[in-house]
Amino acid sequence: MGQKLLISQCFNALCTVLLIALIGLSVPGAQAQTQKPSLPDPVKFVYKFDIVWNVVRAVLDEMDYRTELEDKKAGRITTRPYEFITGSLTSSEVDKVAIKRDTITGSWLKAQYAVEAQLDIVSPTVTMVTIRTRMEGLNRDMDGSEKWIPLESLGTFEKRILAKISLKLLGNEMQFKSKKGFWDKSPQPVDPRVPKGNPTPPPP
Repeated sequence: MGQKLLISQCFNALCTVLLIALIGLSVPGAQAQTQKPSLPDPVKFVYKFDIVWNVVRAVLDEMDYRTELEDKKAGRITTRPYEFITGSLTSSEVDKVAIKRDTITGSWLKAQYAVEAQLDIVSPTVTMVTIRTRMEGLNRDMDGSEKWIPLESLGTFEKRILAKISLKLLGNEMQFKSKKGFWDKSPQPVDPRVPKGNPTPPPP
């Protein structure tokens, strides 16, 4: 009798563990929560402010972003929200580029983000560019109510925009494989006069 009771308790415990594991896998975005944001650092370009400003505006236009706010004196450009996914795949696609911090029930209908470009004058010939996004997803709850929920960007779109800006200014796209080396340090000037892959040798 005691042995049967022990076997029954073990079986119930095993079922509980399996149930918890299945619930964890079924929660939308549960696996994505292990991801960490990797926003690109600000980049200093050895170009005058006006030149960098015009390039940033041109890149945003070419990438089909629509400008909402343009304040050249403050060095700020903000775009209108850009809808990048809608429909049944919204939740899984959001997990590739953002983290859902809030525990939300129901279904995700679509997601969008707005781009914020900040340009700062470091010196008369050096301009620093910072790219950030404000991302949010539209969630429909069980009772039918809908609400925009803030999402935390992983840095995918920010890196893509900065890469396009560097291509326009330097003739090559910056790589953002990992935050090592240059990206772990304070922002350093990117000088177009120094060819990539052929650095100036240190003085003897």
